[in-house]
Amino acid sequence: MNKLMFLIMLLPIVAIANPMMDRDVSPPHSDNKMPPPAMHMLPKPDDVGFFLHDLNLTTAQNAKILILLEKERDLMEEDRDEARKVRRDIEEMTLSDDFDKEKLEKLIDKSLMLHKRYALKKAEFSHELYAVLDQQQRQALKLKMLSFNTPFPG
Repeated sequence: MNKLMFLIMLLPIVAIANPMMDRDVSPPHSDNKMPPPAMHMLPKPDDVGFFLHDLNLTTAQNAKILILLEKERDLMEEDRDEARKVRRDIEEMTLSDDFDKEKLEKLIDKSLMLHKRYALKKAEFSHELYAVLDQQQRQALKLKMLSFNTPFPG
């Protein structure tokens, strides 16, 4: 009876332990390839930060890049919040009973201004990242970005 109780208590532990872990057994659906990333997840050819991880950066370069990333994140967050508010205001205006074309045009102008400011900040940030690199790393970065510039599928 004691042995039976011991086995009953040990059974869940053995089931969780997965004794076949040491063997080289492929998962049941391993022949399925991983689906390609969604289009919004693909890096864009002008996204300098995506290509930095293979450039063998020094610790000093990594430290400078981290500082730039924190600065950029704070600046972009302000614009994102304002852009969200403008987008919500445009949606509310288009769905309201009192439609005012002049107010809508002002909101759209503000949205375009925010988009322009965002694009400028992104370009400045990319240039600051580029300035951290040495000449050899800059050449490697340019080659990677050029080789990545392939047409979108579909």
